[in-house]
Amino acid sequence: MYLNKICFFLFAISFLAGCNRSGKSENEESGKVKFVGAKTNTQFGGCDTVQNKGISIKLNLWEPSDSSKTAEAIRATLTQKSLKRINSYGDSASIAANPQAGESVKSAFEVFEKNYNDFKKDFPDAPGCWAVELKGDTIFSTSKALFYQLDHYAFTGGAHPNTFRSYHAFDAKTGAEIEMKNFISDSTALLNLVNKAFRKTEKLSAETDLEEAGYFLVNHKFVLPVAYVFTPEGILFYYNPYEIAAYARGAIQFTIPYAELGDVIETEKVF
Repeated sequence: MYLNKICFFLFAISFLAGCNRSGKSENEESGKVKFVGAKTNTQFGGCDTVQNKGISIKLNLWEPSDSSKTAEAIRATLTQKSLKRINSYGDSASIAANPQAGESVKSAFEVFEKNYNDFKKDFPDAPGCWAVELKGDTIFSTSKALFYQLDHYAFTGGAHPNTFRSYHAFDAKTGAEIEMKNFISDSTALLNLVNKAFRKTEKLSAETDLEEAGYFLVNHKFVLPVAYVFTPEGILFYYNPYEIAAYARGAIQFTIPYAELGDVIETEKVF
């Protein structure tokens, strides 16, 4: 009986050790780092939909919630990006006179509110609520990087609101922001692949002159979109409204699978 107990005990230890090794291996093979975080909601002001006036700032951002240096760095970067976007709608003189607007969302809102009130004094009959809204969430994470999407909506008068999407990459170990182009090994080859994918998405032949077809080019040349990001399937390319086509056309987006990208990307920096 005593011998049976010893055998059972040794078997249990070896079984648990095997399970732990298996779990660690699966983690390493997946190549992913699980970031702990949650959405944070911040709002100042509000729009009066009855009288069609007022000011509003809303932020709904996923942020890492642990106390590590990595999480702290990512949170700081997201805060600065948010403040920069809110303050982009403020009068430059007001921003200069209120440097605290670059330190907190509340202070940035106060400058935004003052600008709105000054505007309404000069144009009391101007309709519309001034609003800025930012939404952010993760797209993809690996053992090397965290990829993030930030959506930007704003209306401060005019024919229609403005929307803009950007993508950001953060080093998984330090939290420092990485430029997306740093993952690319051959930008010329990538541009050619994007050109082909763009034409396929828009149902255009290789011979079609894009400018004659109504698209916007930079110095008569096709260029990569400002926004592109790594996803589980491949690289997602996103042309914002006005970037390559009229506002009414909306955003143009497509994904090129990793199998088609080959050596165009430096995979060791991504995965």
